[in-house]
Amino acid sequence: MNYKLLFDGNRIEEVKEKILPLVRDIISSSEFFDSDSDGVINSDEQLLLYLSDEQLKQLFLKIAGKNIKIAILPHPEATESCRGIGVQGNIDKAVSHLKSEPESIKMDILYCNGQPVFNSMVIGNTFKLTSEDSSNNKSFFRRLLHSFTRFSKIQPFRVDVELQNDKSINTSVAGIVVSEHRKSSLLSIATINNSSLNDGKLHAFFISPRSIMEMFRYAIMFSAGTKKLPSFAAHIKTSSIQFTFPDGERDYIVDKLKHRSDKIKLHVEKNQLEIIPGSIFEMPDTNPDTNDILKISALPDSGTAQILANKKVPLVRNASTEEFKDLFQVLRENARLKGTYLTLMVLSTILATFGLFANSAPVVIGAMILAPLMSPIISLSMGTLRQDKKLITGSFTTIMAGLGISLVFAVLITLLTPIQTAGSEILARTRPNLLDLGIAVVSGIAGAYAHAREEVAKTLAGVAIAVALIPPLAVTAIGIGWADSEIFLGAALLLTTNLAGMVLAASLTFMFLGFSPLKLAGKGMLVSTILVLILCIPLALGFNEMVAEYNVIKHVESIKTENMHIRDVKVINHRPMKLSIKLVSEQYVSDDELDKVKMLIQEEIMHEVELEIVVAVRK
Repeated sequence: MNYKLLFDGNRIEEVKEKILPLVRDIISSSEFFDSDSDGVINSDEQLLLYLSDEQLKQLFLKIAGKNIKIAILPHPEATESCRGIGVQGNIDKAVSHLKSEPESIKMDILYCNGQPVFNSMVIGNTFKLTSEDSSNNKSFFRRLLHSFTRFSKIQPFRVDVELQNDKSINTSVAGIVVSEHRKSSLLSIATINNSSLNDGKLHAFFISPRSIMEMFRYAIMFSAGTKKLPSFAAHIKTSSIQFTFPDGERDYIVDKLKHRSDKIKLHVEKNQLEIIPGSIFEMPDTNPDTNDILKISALPDSGTAQILANKKVPLVRNASTEEFKDLFQVLRENARLKGTYLTLMVLSTILATFGLFANSAPVVIGAMILAPLMSPIISLSMGTLRQDKKLITGSFTTIMAGLGISLVFAVLITLLTPIQTAGSEILARTRPNLLDLGIAVVSGIAGAYAHAREEVAKTLAGVAIAVALIPPLAVTAIGIGWADSEIFLGAALLLTTNLAGMVLAASLTFMFLGFSPLKLAGKGMLVSTILVLILCIPLALGFNEMVAEYNVIKHVESIKTENMHIRDVKVINHRPMKLSIKLVSEQYVSDDELDKVKMLIQEEIMHEVELEIVVAVRK
């Protein structure tokens, strides 16, 4: 090794005291670097550089393409160049690495408007994905909270992207990160597997979020170590790219230094220098991939870009024009009253009625899948959200027509069927509570999301099973046929709860998916919310009754007797309290022992009780 040391002229004393003693045996001469000097550097020279980033850029412009071998020492103001080629920050370790005589590699240079880029070029808000944003001084949750606050200020801007072969893209973004290889930014580290200093390519990442929530979700995933490109990001790998800003000049940052222009041109020049990489430089495992990459599906088109530009990113994603068009076409079609819809409604209700009488859960489930009631309910949700009178009228008419004609057929079947006893499948739908409202809400969310996202539409059958609209309709008809007000009112309340809960939840879901602004949705959401709150009163009473029933069963089953075990406790009635229990004993149970059991139960639940007792003798 026979290096010529070029050092920072502002640090002569430091070089004499610290640098020269360390490198004396590997250098032949030394001199300070003069940016104004026209001194000639021969191609056969080997340079050992102790210079700042700014001085290195000036030097690179002079020696680029001359095939000069260089090595860089960690100067306090050379953080970007050291990071770019993996130079150890400790001067002793860096020199020790050079003395081990590592192999040199050819190095490309990335230019931005004619100036070398060591690490990265950044425009706009880059979502804290550049290497300088990797601070770990704050806790995970404090970083997330800080990120959420910062995301609320993001404002996209328009940019025209020009590539090779006259290809251009007119879009809008919140930020752009450009780096030469994967170690230059956190995003490239996480998403690029194969790149190097000499593959002749640059990587441009475009951050184009449509909502704060999607950025926040990715922030959590990124903190957890995800290796995927964000759904709102685009990636272009090429040898040259140009950005033009139609709205005027913008600030951009090259290696932490701010610049301003209305046009930015970046290109890579191959094999400009022969460099000895630092000890922490990551060599690619295989030959670098030199193919171009064009992943731009996440970028808004020119029309959408015009709308999004210079507006703050909303909390939730606004649906695109195409999404509006496709979804509304489907929902308007679903709101129409058709013969096939009425036929399926009648058949599903008849099937559910037979299944309820037979006390067969599989048959009831089959009826749920067959029922087409979900589609007009989702249409009603969108109509309510957007105050679309035509959609509201059409979907409401369709729902009521289907329920009405199905109810008539179910009542007729009930009148013709001699069965007059309510099985467990019927009774299960006569005591609605807040849990049923919760099921309806979740089902409404799932139904709206499945309609809005074509790729998950296959889950609609599962949603229909979960919310179970047809069985309570059939039980309502059974209550009418039997003239049983308790069964009728309970099932009717459950049916109303399911409908109201689904409409409200689906409307909220569509709003959060960006299909309506809050101002337009206000009136419809208010009416739906009031209806659900009114329903919550009897549902809360039913829920409290259910909890009280579970507590009674728990306390009774916990009672210990000498020769008997209490099993299968059921609450038949609350006022007066009437229980059904099963006593398991190894011998005959006398009346006195039965009275003792009754006394124990009354003491445990602190209430007068009437018992129906089944005695089982174990032999």
